[in-house]
Order: sequence, then C-alpha cells, then structure tokens
Amino acid sequence: MNTQLNALSPFARSLAVESLGWSAQWWQPSASLLDVGFVGQPIVRDSCWFALGLLLRDEPGDTSQAQAIIDAVLATQFDEPGAAYHGTFPRWVGEPRPPSQNPQIWRDYDPNWRQFIGTTLALVLDEYSERLEADQIARIDRAIRLAVEGEPAERCPASYTNIALMKAALLTWAGERYGEAGWVAYGETFGQAVYELFQQTGAYDEYNSPTYYGVNLYALAFWRRYARSQKLAAMGAAMEAALWRDIARYYHPALANICGPYTRSYGMDMPRYAALLGLSVWLGVGKEYAPFPTEPGLFDHCHDFIFGAAFALIGTEIPADALPHFTNFSGERTLRQPITSAPERTATAWLSDNLMIGAESTPLDEYAFFKPSDQFHPVTMHWRTPGGGIAWLRLRHIGPVDASAAPNRLTVAGTFEPSLAERFGDHHKEWVFEIFLPQGSEGAQVTAGEWALPGLRVAVTTEVAEMLTERDGSRLRLIYPVAEGQERVTFVLALTEKP
Repeated sequence: MNTQLNALSPFARSLAVESLGWSAQWWQPSASLLDVGFVGQPIVRDSCWFALGLLLRDEPGDTSQAQAIIDAVLATQFDEPGAAYHGTFPRWVGEPRPPSQNPQIWRDYDPNWRQFIGTTLALVLDEYSERLEADQIARIDRAIRLAVEGEPAERCPASYTNIALMKAALLTWAGERYGEAGWVAYGETFGQAVYELFQQTGAYDEYNSPTYYGVNLYALAFWRRYARSQKLAAMGAAMEAALWRDIARYYHPALANICGPYTRSYGMDMPRYAALLGLSVWLGVGKEYAPFPTEPGLFDHCHDFIFGAAFALIGTEIPADALPHFTNFSGERTLRQPITSAPERTATAWLSDNLMIGAESTPLDEYAFFKPSDQFHPVTMHWRTPGGGIAWLRLRHIGPVDASAAPNRLTVAGTFEPSLAERFGDHHKEWVFEIFLPQGSEGAQVTAGEWALPGLRVAVTTEVAEMLTERDGSRLRLIYPVAEGQERVTFVLALTEKP
C-alpha cells in the first residue's frame, strides 16, 4: 500500500508528526533503538512502533533508520520452542533472560509483546514491503511465525480484551500469508468468541479503560482493514462503532476525561498522562480537543506516545452521532451499564457540568485477574475546582465492592472477608479514598463525617467511626479502617458543589 503522511486526514497527520518528533529525542544510535529517559535501556516494542512511523513519514534517511530498528528488534526475539516465552520479545535490551525452569509471567517476560510487535510487523509488511530488502522481509516473516507459534492457546481468554483482539487479528493475517488455514480458522473462531462476549452486554470485560480502549480501537481497525478475514472485518466494524458510542456516553470534554469506573487505568487525569484513548480521540477531533499531555519531555506513561504514528496509520471510525460528544458536553445524564454476567458486574455513572461520578458493583474472585492491582478503580469522581483545575477521587480497596452513582450521590458498600484479610492485609481491612487537589491539599478540611474540598463539599454517612488522614502535596488519603468484628461497611457520600 505504501501509505504516506499526505494521504492521512489532517488530524491523523498531526498525530503522526508530533508522535515522531517527540519520540526522536530518545533515539540511541548505538543500539538502533529508543531509550525513553526513565528506562535507562533501549526499549523493544516501542521502538518497533517508531520504525513503522518512520516508514510512514518517509523523509530522507527514515527508511534506513527504520530498517536498522527492525533488525535490532528481531535480534531480541526469544526462539526457544517449548519455553513459555517462545516467540515473545524482551521489554528492553539487557533485561535478564527468563530462567529456563519455571519462568514467571509478567515478572520474567511479557507474553503480550507477541501481539503488540506481531501486529506492528504485519503493518510494516502490508504497507512498506517494497522499501525493504528481501532478506529482511524473510526475517520479519519468520518473527511473526514465531510469535504466533509461541502463543499458548490457553494463555489469553476472550475476556482479556485488548490482547484477545490483537491475537485474533494476527492469527488470521498470518494464517492467510503463510498458508496456515488452521490459524485463519482459529483466529475467526476466537474472534467470534470475543464478539459474542461483547454482544452479551455491549461491553468488554476490560471496561472503561483509558489505555486499553485505545488498544481495542487499534485492534478493531486492524480487523477492519488488515486482518484478511471478511468475518473479522464485519465484526470489527460493528464493535468499533458500538465502542465509540459507549465512550461518547461517558466522555466529558469540559473535564477532558472519560468518567469512571475504570477496570484498568494507569492514571486518573488524561491530560496528565499518556492514555491511548487520548490518541484515538485526537484522530477524531484533533489535538485541540484531545485529552493528552502537552509537555515536550517526560510525563506519566509517556512511552505510549510512541504508538501515535501507528494509530495515525491504522485510523479509526467514530460514528457521526458520537463525534460531537468529544467537543461539547451534551448535558447531565445518569448511566447504567452491565459489564459481565459471570461474575455479575455493573457500572453506573452520573455526569453534570462540573462534576462526574463513576461506580462499579463487582465481586472479587480469581476470574477477575485485574482486581488485586493498582489499575482497578471501582469508585471515581472528577470535578472542577475554583482555580480551574481538575480534582479527582478514587477508592483504594481490595475486596467485594457494591458501589453505585446517582445525581450528587455515591453509595459504596462491602463485606469483610477473613480470607482476603489474611491474603491482602490492610489492603482489604482499609477503605482508602485517595484525592488529588491541583492547588494542594492544605486547604482541605476533613473529618470522618464531612470533607470540605476545593469546589466540593462531601457529607459522609458510614458505620466506620475512625478516619486517618495522610497528606502529600496535592494528594490526600482518607483512610477508614474496619473495626474488629465489623462484617459490613457502607459509605454514603452526599455531594454539594461549592464555589
């Protein structure tokens, strides 16, 4: 195809240009890879994204630089048939090689690099093969085959949305290219399972995830444009449109955030960290309205900005009826969305002009692999302070949470589980409301029953008598410890905006 920058939409072109310009500051010629400041070593997956972007830009020297990056990435791939990490890649050059006996997933290796790098290399071949040497094309083909062959069938369930979507895409693409009919059939069957799971409630298990919704949209566009499967193309287009319409319901352009709750989130304020959904919004309405940082150097999760050129190339399709929601607030609303039925999870939200609340009613079990982590936020709030900044709140707690959002009201309940207390200690025994105040926490006046915060007053009704307070600059942690023998805990937060 050989898509060039001038063939992209103006918004996609600006994203590609700015992503490539930002990424170039981390170029490390000695390794032919990027080294994004805080890592301290050349990074592998993100450098592959940069190579794709260079081929898209095609300025003098870009192709040779991209070829060098691709060679450096391919040289790192694990080629150990039978090993759990076969076909994936290290996260950075110099990362310790996984032990041959009992390697630990996530600690010793990241299996998802198969899908991230595999789909990126597939785009390189589909778009820019004519600018690569034949022997390099052969090495890329071999790397993609290893990535597909190394992925255990049971490793990624259909509910692991962002990786599952890329897995189905790569299986069909590779199966067609390499004459592996079984891969195509498996990719379509697996993709159908993801689609049917989505159809049950109109939601993904990884619900309302500012980073992984971006990966979902990237993968769905791959289904639609590159997967070489008419079946995936049709299902991908349907899910892409449905996902954008759901995002539009939760998105608040004046607060520059998607309302919670968040199944998986690396941050709470999208203009302060790189959330891939921000790049997807950029594609639809431009940088002016995109919830994305503007700093030229380092910012939280900034390495994901390197994904920008790939997003620009692959594109997205936002339905016309959803598009206005990303530039103008469409009015106060209360939302309710079933997420899954087994286990039963339900999201609720309320959005108003200057305040929004998100909540999830959810159990905690082994099926929900993401729950005991810092990424899961079943209770959230965002509001605008008198100084014009965005303040936010999130619940930190491991255990069953029954939370619901309503106009100016948040209700949270849970039970004390001895087995969870034994396993997670204070993370289960305490209910922690973490608050960020952009003008600093010093002006906040809080007691167990009332929080006087900049722009918001919260009346708290709860059986928990004690509250501990921790302040750290702009962060305020309100800790409610469960008393011995207290089996059920409830919090009712009544909210009043104040100037």
